[in-house]
Amino acid sequence: MTGLPDLTATEALDRMRSDVLSPVDYLDALLARIDDREPTIRAWVRVDKDGARDAARSAERAYADESAGPLCGIPVGVKDLILTERLPTAGGFAPLRTFNPGHDATCVARLRAAGAIILGKVETTQFAGRDPSRTHNPWNLERTASGSSSGSAVAVADRMAPIALGTQTGGSVIRPAAYMGIVGFTPTFGRVSRHGLLPRSHSFDMIGAMGRSVADAALFGAAVSGPDPRDRATASLGAFELPAGTADHPPRLLLLEDFLEISSRDVASRVSDAVDRLARAGAGIRRARLPVPLELFLSLHTAILIVEAAATQADNMARHRAHYAPGLLAQLDIGSAVPATAYVRAQRLRRRVRHRLEAMIEGVDGFVLPSASEVAPDRSTIGPRLCQTPWTVLGWPCFTVPAGLGDEGLPVGLQLVGRPFDETRLIEIADWVERRLDPMPAPAAG
Repeated sequence: MTGLPDLTATEALDRMRSDVLSPVDYLDALLARIDDREPTIRAWVRVDKDGARDAARSAERAYADESAGPLCGIPVGVKDLILTERLPTAGGFAPLRTFNPGHDATCVARLRAAGAIILGKVETTQFAGRDPSRTHNPWNLERTASGSSSGSAVAVADRMAPIALGTQTGGSVIRPAAYMGIVGFTPTFGRVSRHGLLPRSHSFDMIGAMGRSVADAALFGAAVSGPDPRDRATASLGAFELPAGTADHPPRLLLLEDFLEISSRDVASRVSDAVDRLARAGAGIRRARLPVPLELFLSLHTAILIVEAAATQADNMARHRAHYAPGLLAQLDIGSAVPATAYVRAQRLRRRVRHRLEAMIEGVDGFVLPSASEVAPDRSTIGPRLCQTPWTVLGWPCFTVPAGLGDEGLPVGLQLVGRPFDETRLIEIADWVERRLDPMPAPAAG
């Protein structure tokens, strides 16, 4: 398969700026791809064809009169947890299927201001929970599309959109992106406003970007970053800056052995091969182990998440209990029963663990590890969160970069974790790594 849908966002932008690609033609190619693939893949909740076409025509005029913004003409899928003006936001929850807030989330408003086209809403698991969505994996229809940003990852991987916004409360940007063989990026907690996000956990919820190149994900991550008075978590952080150019000095990385040991043989082998390749290209690779047990991260995440999720869903639970997916409902019931003292103690321990990891990352550029501990499993699950949850607990920036295909022909991802508040260097590292690994092909079922 070749053609306009295969373009990355930055490739499409370059063609539009050079007046060799019309935003309208590009959008039409993507809409045709969606029409062809959506009956099988089921990545979309709603495609706004009319609104997108209006925006594409406006983008065409903006290029003609030289008023185009930095993302002008690029169609974007938005996870159906993020509010969009004129498009309902249901979060996978039937009682909200017609909920139209009448305004955009901050991240969506910033994309529109930069000229991006909101193509539509993509599928999510219910309120970002762990009950699988209806979306199919284009690499193998019998394997999971993961969660909760399943629609975001699949729409990008299957060439329906060059970019999609996702959210991560445990691992739901990094894991589905890894399963789909694309790039996923979550900035430091507090870089991107969550105003207009249907909440799951105020301690963990983050908004990230998925694309088919590091440059794409970084460009869109930067566009939505920056302080917002409506989200106090962003108050102390400004927008991060993109690197001025291509960084050629090799990174210094710690390979975290804990995550190789919990990974399948296939994933561990592919990740080790990729890391060896980076070392031969000049990267400084040292091996290390976490200073605290991995199980502690998972326990802290669970204890904090279930309490906060129960609090955010209390009103809906009282009115619409019968509409909750079984896994999420059980979690909410447990969270409602956890005493406040346990929650406070978990938050205190979380701060102490963060201090230990901050000391560990000093003197290096970041950590390297598998993005997910196995390739995409069957459709009964969204997959294990083992490799992503620690960095969500810490709130640190992460990339997943494709590291090739495993023995079953399914993608394996290489995860890069950066120092907090240093997205610029992490983008340089991810770009350096991407340029030294083989390009990822289109999904086999495409």
